[in-house]
Parts: sequence; structure tokens; C-alpha cells
Amino acid sequence: MKLARYGKWLLIWSAVMFFTGCRDKLPEGFAGSGTLEATEVTVGSLISGTLLHMTREEGDPVKAGEMIAGIDVIKLVLQKAQLQASLSEIDAGRIAAQAAIDQAGDNLDNAQLRYNRIKQLYSKGSATQQQFDDISTQLSVARSQLTAAKSQTPLLDAKRAQVEATMAVLGQQIKDGVINAPLDGVVVEKYMEPGEIAVQGGGLYKIADTANFWIKIYVAETDLDRFNLGQHVWVRVDACPEAFPGKVAWVSPESEFTPKNVQTRKARAELVYAVKVTLKNKGDILKIGMPAEVYLTMGP
Repeated sequence: MKLARYGKWLLIWSAVMFFTGCRDKLPEGFAGSGTLEATEVTVGSLISGTLLHMTREEGDPVKAGEMIAGIDVIKLVLQKAQLQASLSEIDAGRIAAQAAIDQAGDNLDNAQLRYNRIKQLYSKGSATQQQFDDISTQLSVARSQLTAAKSQTPLLDAKRAQVEATMAVLGQQIKDGVINAPLDGVVVEKYMEPGEIAVQGGGLYKIADTANFWIKIYVAETDLDRFNLGQHVWVRVDACPEAFPGKVAWVSPESEFTPKNVQTRKARAELVYAVKVTLKNKGDILKIGMPAEVYLTMGP
């Protein structure tokens, strides 16, 4: 048992020493290594409903703006039509309200004329107190009726605005029933099939931008002066004998501990800085997750 344990530790120690020795002999111009990454977007459903169409399969290319899925929105269309009928009813009510305002205005004008006439007669003693009190009451009632008739207009306007806002929401939801690709890329995962129920916020596809990649390498503080934003570098992958041109897109302003499984030029440095290098795909050679190496020069 002790011999087996000793043999295990000896194997680990040998691997570490071999790995360290290899790093000490890294090619000239080597800056760091890592894995290729790309922008991946999970396309989800903005509404819930039955999936009618799923127009793409895994591996299919897509263009931004292309329809990639469709959700049944017939109920939403019917609800919007119902609200449209409510708008017609509101418009009819507004016509009736305006007629009531006009009538109440005429009644008030007549009451005001009678009031002025009886008031004049009352001041001369030709009209009784009862007549004056009655016309005063009629004038007050006519004013109240006009106020009440006018109050219906803002209520109808508010109701119309509410219905129109609801219709706008339904209209947007109907549009959301058509799901379009947000970017050029390739479908890397398909989560649902036609006939299934899509849930609001649930994923339908994962699309990756396979035309643009990046890689993060980690460098020691003493090597930071070798990297500048926009600087041209080279990226090598095992799948292609030729190097890909890259560009330094970002240098971290904050240090961090060396991530696991990452080689740096200064292998013994405990604190390193992340450097992001972007590159374009060519010939569809590059794939997400590919190991890659970054060089400041083409090297031998």
C-alpha cells in the first residue's frame, strides 16, 4: 500500500516537473494559451403559447432578423378584435355624451333667460317669491345637468386611452409571436420542437457567432508592457498549420490569481492579468472550446 502511494506521488511529481520544464522552453514570442470563445445567445420566447414553427436545426446558419420560430397568437388576435369593438362603443358613447352636453347647454341658456326675466319682475314686485325661488332652482338644476353631462367626456377619454393601451400591449405580444434571430451565427442547440408549449422567458435556441472569436490569456505584471490595445498578435490552433491574425482588445486593469490549466510566460507568478485577444474565423476552421496559443510574433 505504501509503495503504491509512493508511486502515485512520484508520477504526479514527474508530471509537474515535465510540465514546468516544457514551459521553460516555450517558443519565442509565445504569450499565453487558453481556449477559444465566441458570443453565444440563448433566444427565448417573450410570450407563452404553442410552438407552431421551429425553422432551424442544430448546425444551421442563421442571419440576423430571420424568422426562426413562431408561436400561436390567435387568442391574442381575437382579444384585440374584441377591444376594437369596445372602441367603437366608446366612440358611440362620446357622440351621445356630446349630444347631452348640447342639450344641457340649451336648457341652461333657457333657464338663464327665464331667471333674468323673473328676477327683473320680482324686483318690481310683479313676480311672487315662489316664482323667483322656482326659477332659481331650475337654473341651479340646469347648471348641474350641464356639469354632469360634461363629466362624461373625460371618463370616456380615459376609458378609450386604457383600451388603446391594452391593444398596444396585445399588438406587441402578437409581434412577439414571431421569433427572429438576433445575430448572424449558427444554431448550436435547439431546446424545443413544434407542438410543445413555449413558456415566457424559456429558451428556444442557442445561437453562436462563429465568425468572431476571442481568447483570454494571462500574463505576469512584468509582461504587461508587451501588450497594447489594438496591437496585432497571432493565434495558433492545432487544426490549422497557419496562424490567425488577432488583435488585443482588452487588458485587465486588475490582477487575479493564476487560473488553473493556464500557461503564462512567467510560470511562477502568482498574480496575473487577463488579456483578451479577438480574431476572425476563416474557412469555418475555428470552433468554440478549441485550445489555442497566442504569439506576439509569428515565431519559427
